[in-house]
Amino acid sequence: MTNHNLIPLEDIFAYQDKGEWPMVDSSLLSTTYKDRWEMADKLFSELDENLFNKVNEEKEYADWQDPEIPEKSFSKKYSGSALSYDDDFMVGPHDWDSESKIGDYVQRRKAYIYDWTKDGLQHTTEAINYFVGMHEAFKPVLEYYLYECYSDQLELIEKLLYKLMIIQYNTPKATEQNRAQHRKFNTERFGDEHCDETLGGLHLGENYAEFRAKNTKSNKWELIDQLTDNKMLWMFGENAERSGLIPTYHGMQHNPGKDLNTRYSIIFDLQARYKQ
Repeated sequence: MTNHNLIPLEDIFAYQDKGEWPMVDSSLLSTTYKDRWEMADKLFSELDENLFNKVNEEKEYADWQDPEIPEKSFSKKYSGSALSYDDDFMVGPHDWDSESKIGDYVQRRKAYIYDWTKDGLQHTTEAINYFVGMHEAFKPVLEYYLYECYSDQLELIEKLLYKLMIIQYNTPKATEQNRAQHRKFNTERFGDEHCDETLGGLHLGENYAEFRAKNTKSNKWELIDQLTDNKMLWMFGENAERSGLIPTYHGMQHNPGKDLNTRYSIIFDLQARYKQ
C-alpha cells in the first residue's frame, strides 16, 4: 500500500460535507503507467473477434438493441472466460434524424479485466499484460476503500467483483472537418448523467478532460479536469448509501478542443452481490 495515497473515512465524510473531491496524486500513474493512453490505443487496435477467440477458452457472443430505438443504439458483446469486451454503437449525427442515410456512427468500446484474467488467458499480448498488471497494482486501493468505507456491509455481501474497464470513445466515420461535431455527438449520447450500480469505483484518469460530477454540497455539475494529471478519484456507487455516503453522480461534458480525437478513460469498479 506504500505506492498509493489513501484517504481515511473521516476525511471522506468531511470532503462530502464541504463539496470537495476524494482525489489524490498517484505515483504509479506518473511512472509505471505513464504510457497508459498509448497502451490503450494499442489494445483497441488489436482487440477484435479473432484475438478474443485466441485469448479465451470459453466464449459467448450477444447482440443487444435499445428497445426504444433499436435501429439507432445497439451493441455487440463478447464475454470470455478470461477477457471480455463490448462494442457499443450509436447512429451518427447525420443519420440520427435524416431520412437519407450515409452510414455515419459513433462508437464506445470497453475492455474488461478481472481477478481471474491472468490465470485464464490462453494467449496474450503486450497490451493485455499491461492492463492485467494495472489491475494487480491498483486492486489494493479498492480493497482499502472496501474495508475503510463499507465495513458495515461486509456481512451482507455474498461476492465481490473487481473489474478494470479500459474505455475508448471514437468517431470512425468523422472527417477532419466534422470530427468535433462527431466527438460532441459521441459525448452527448454516451455521457448521460448517472450513478453506478456499485459500491464504488476508482477513476484512473482520461487523456483529455470531459468527466464531470455533481458536487455533494452545491448539487451543481463540475468539470473535473485534474484527471488528466496522474490523479485518481474515488467515486461512490449507489450501494454506498447503505453506509451513509453520497453516491457520485457523473457524466461527460464535451471538450471543444479542435485538435482532439479519440478519448480514453480507465475506471476500476468495485461491485458487490448481496446475500438473498
